[in-house]
Amino acid sequence: MRIRVANAVRQTGEPFPFEAAETFAPQRFGERTVSFAGPVTVSGTYVYDGKAFTVSAKAKAAVDTMCARCTKPFVEEVEFSFSERFVKGEDEATDDETYPYSGDELLLDKAVLDNLFLELPIASVCREDCKGLCPVCGADRNTTECNCVIQEAQDWQTRPVSDQIEE
Repeated sequence: MRIRVANAVRQTGEPFPFEAAETFAPQRFGERTVSFAGPVTVSGTYVYDGKAFTVSAKAKAAVDTMCARCTKPFVEEVEFSFSERFVKGEDEATDDETYPYSGDELLLDKAVLDNLFLELPIASVCREDCKGLCPVCGADRNTTECNCVIQEAQDWQTRPVSDQIEE
């Protein structure tokens, strides 16, 4: 995801609008592989302040994921905003607060993915009212009713914490 910024260097302080889209290959994030159901789109502005560029943007991504309750695959829409600084040269951007650039293009890929990963939930749910799987027989409680008795788990949750610790 590249944006050309040559004109902004000559017009310090002037905001320039941009739109970009990129189809990303699956990305590793911790113990997870993030796969995309379509291109990631970004729109916003960039401003040159005489030393660095500040990019402020909104992004949208459709991520292929699996429901933490019923384990069915679904596409999760993720929208987020970000603002990042880009400093010229590899030597200048050695801290965790800026991204490097060279020439007359900003490469947004790393900044967009870093911000996307921060927005991803720890556990995704296909819908708010997903009933999940029965912990006894494994049936999908969204599509079928089972007759399993889950009394022990309910008792454990309602007992005082002091009783639970002694076991």
